[in-house]
Amino acid sequence: MPKIDYSSYIKGSAARYNKIKGNLLLSADGIWFVPDDGGTELYLPIEKIMDAHIEGVLLKKISVITNGSNDRYLFSVAEKDEWKSAISLAAGIFRRVTTGTSSRPVPPSNGHAKLQPNSQAVSVPPPTPTSATQPTPKPQPQKKKKRPSSPKPAQSPTPPTAPAPPNAAPIQSATQAPTQTTPVAAPAQMAPGRSSTIAAYTGPWPSGQDYEQSFQTLKLSMHPSLGKVDQWEAVKNPKTPGWYVYASGNYGSIYKVKGDDNKFFALKCFTRKSENLNTRYFQISDYLLKHSKGLDFLAHFQYFEQGIRTRKSQSFYFPVLRMEWIDGVTLNKYIQDNISNLKILKKVSVNLMNELDRMQNLGIGHGDLAGDNIIVTNSGGVKLVDYDGMYIPNFKGEKSAEMGHADFQHPGRSVDTFSNKLDNFSALVIHLSLSAISENPNLWEKYNGGDPDCLILRKKDFLNLDISPVYKELTAMKNKKIKKLCGILEDYLAHGPLWDGVNPSMLASL
Repeated sequence: MPKIDYSSYIKGSAARYNKIKGNLLLSADGIWFVPDDGGTELYLPIEKIMDAHIEGVLLKKISVITNGSNDRYLFSVAEKDEWKSAISLAAGIFRRVTTGTSSRPVPPSNGHAKLQPNSQAVSVPPPTPTSATQPTPKPQPQKKKKRPSSPKPAQSPTPPTAPAPPNAAPIQSATQAPTQTTPVAAPAQMAPGRSSTIAAYTGPWPSGQDYEQSFQTLKLSMHPSLGKVDQWEAVKNPKTPGWYVYASGNYGSIYKVKGDDNKFFALKCFTRKSENLNTRYFQISDYLLKHSKGLDFLAHFQYFEQGIRTRKSQSFYFPVLRMEWIDGVTLNKYIQDNISNLKILKKVSVNLMNELDRMQNLGIGHGDLAGDNIIVTNSGGVKLVDYDGMYIPNFKGEKSAEMGHADFQHPGRSVDTFSNKLDNFSALVIHLSLSAISENPNLWEKYNGGDPDCLILRKKDFLNLDISPVYKELTAMKNKKIKKLCGILEDYLAHGPLWDGVNPSMLASL
């Protein structure tokens, strides 16, 4: 397999292939899929690519068809139309150069065999937010939300685009002189409720690829109000050489930066526009700061309405989140690394329930608890990242900004399901899963399948417990605690998503 030639790089985006998160790259030589955790790469030579089209009704994917092997390769990726056109154009140019014609070979009439999953399953490191160092690129690789210590979103939209070639052209220099601010609380002049300049911007929102170019020239890209940006240094992701992105989700990408004090922090750049993004994050930041003594398990962050500009939109600064950089791994990676240490897994589960109870008592709901939004630190502590769907008392009566990872949510959850009890069902799913894995580690390999987001239960199981193979095994276990948790799950599914018959404190006491 040839190495990726960045000099011939055409397009790159966060993507999924066989449920594995990674990055999809297109160059003059062909297509690469590079898993986030450094697993086996997939390479499709340009000479074998016959065509690309969009497949599916609801969950649409890019289908790349190769002429030589008669296989189709399905990728979940954002900007499907752009990818379809880019792949078709690249393949057409190759045929014209080598054969003198741009006509496509006729596909065989017997269809195409479905490609088997990559030989090596992967678990996500961080960023993104996917791991410990932040939800890991997961260039998200989605839901969800796919990430470091940042808020991350998860709805059913397609994953955001990611990295660009390292040799992209720099941005024009800024004219303002840099000034320093303290990255702890939102600036006073940016009080909650103030009108946002975001609404005034009508152009296309930047992709991960656009931001990747900006991080090549940070001192020219960042708004001077963020601090001594001329002394900041963007840190490339060692797992994806040549790229800066560490993780990506439905709403943005995560990057690691070394500040002027030589300490590391994370920046989240948004790839989707949200009309109330400005107001929401100012209010969340303000509320968390007021209760910071009781919320050590949440990552500290500051929202900047004017943060970063891109090569395509040099006159407009897009918002960013500056976040605490967390060294650790995602819950899924932690389980994989400690699958034989039953006591540790039980301890992490109880610790998480206790933290969720503290958060709920302060009127807060995370809204998107999932395997890649829970970071286990090097000291064994638990940190929650990704607050795009967070609930605080200020939001009472409003609708949820996102729906959370479906495999951790009550099937009846809707945008109206929004309160500090938002995480009760997710907590039950996580506690039941970890308790069962602690008793029978084989359940992890059998039912997780290398998925970096899910544990062992999924939405399809919640909808049909009677025919769920994993639930059948859980109810057959002799452990009294697991049997009780299974009974609670059945009761919860018979009630609404905000049922108060169970809570994190009760789960921790079992």
